[in-house]
Amino acid sequence: MVITRTVKLDQFCKSILDIDRNIRSVAVLDGKGKLLDSMAHRGVLQPSLEKWNDIHYMECTFDISMGAKFDDLYGPIRYHHSDKDDFIMFSFPYHKNIIIITSTKKISPITFATKIAHTINDFKKF
Repeated sequence: MVITRTVKLDQFCKSILDIDRNIRSVAVLDGKGKLLDSMAHRGVLQPSLEKWNDIHYMECTFDISMGAKFDDLYGPIRYHHSDKDDFIMFSFPYHKNIIIITSTKKISPITFATKIAHTINDFKKF
């Protein structure tokens, strides 16, 4: 079961990376902020993805879970994004997990997030 889950997460991360060449990395976290899987484009310097620790992942998980508390009032959260100095970071809910995607600033955040959300929804069907 662990091997199947890992293969599916790898396929999922690869499908996200293939959407746009401006995507730097994809990370999948569980509901507690623990890293389950991650993938990055070869040769691209990461925005300190390797330096992120459990506390940072827990912070991203907290942002999404706080938004979920208002689902009944405003509807389900689709994504959260933050603009950093040299990259943009997106967080998406995925089942009980969180997907963190980093990209260059050469994208339109709303268009990009919509494209990623559609891909996530299509992948949920499998």
